[in-house]
Amino acid sequence: MNIEYFQEGLDCLMYCGQKLSPEQKVLLENSLIVLQNENRFTGIYFWGRINGVKNDYYIAFGYIKDCLKDRKYFYSLDGFQWLMLPFISGPKIFQAAILCPDPFYGDPSLLITVKLDPTFEVDTNQVISASLPELVRIKEEDRLAAIVFIITEECGICPRGALYKLTDGRIVPNQMFRGLNDLQCEDFSYYQIFRLPRNDLTLNLSKRSDYNYPIDFLDSVDCVVPMSKAFSLNLQRNERLVVIKSCIWLGMTFFHKINSHKYGFLYIGDGKKNYDLLFML
Repeated sequence: MNIEYFQEGLDCLMYCGQKLSPEQKVLLENSLIVLQNENRFTGIYFWGRINGVKNDYYIAFGYIKDCLKDRKYFYSLDGFQWLMLPFISGPKIFQAAILCPDPFYGDPSLLITVKLDPTFEVDTNQVISASLPELVRIKEEDRLAAIVFIITEECGICPRGALYKLTDGRIVPNQMFRGLNDLQCEDFSYYQIFRLPRNDLTLNLSKRSDYNYPIDFLDSVDCVVPMSKAFSLNLQRNERLVVIKSCIWLGMTFFHKINSHKYGFLYIGDGKKNYDLLFML
């Protein structure tokens, strides 16, 4: 959620129960402005909060030149002092972060032991060999960074046209974006995943007859499986507001004010994936 309309964005998300106290709102807004100035960020966004047993983690990210490639994530335990999240590259850490059954405690230095799933070698539908489950020890700080990355990759949303790809390859907010209209806002094809595209560019462009290269380079939400139930859309016509909730990561909510450049997403939850979704369809 962009800090430029932080208060207004939180008011829009009150329809979904996503709420911060007035004290938290003021503290976070002021501290994020300071964080932006200290790092000379072009834009700063409040990502959300992951609830813990002892302490909660407030998450934010900012960028200087490219709003997707140059994102730097920060976390705070008090909403005032911000620390940079580590960069995670090992696949085992991501696996352990997803499989960890324990709730977040609120101590970044806490070591957690997670049992990974066994791996199998299969040939012609027969199991040749199987490895024993591996035990991995990770810090809660690394687990937090992995979960934030996964949630953003899977269900961070932006409206079509909100981001613009320049000729030099940089991705920046589209200054000419004026929002989706009343017909577009209920169509999932007008919403994109707020991350670098995974699909081939020709595949994304071929899905639209009115494609526009500088804005249709991102993956649309229909690449999420099962897309029909991965998100739920709610339209508040009186408030000129559309709200989309993720059913995969409960607590991730997106809002967009119709015919306006204002949009954003916010996650407030325990950092646990909803594995029961397939049984709920």
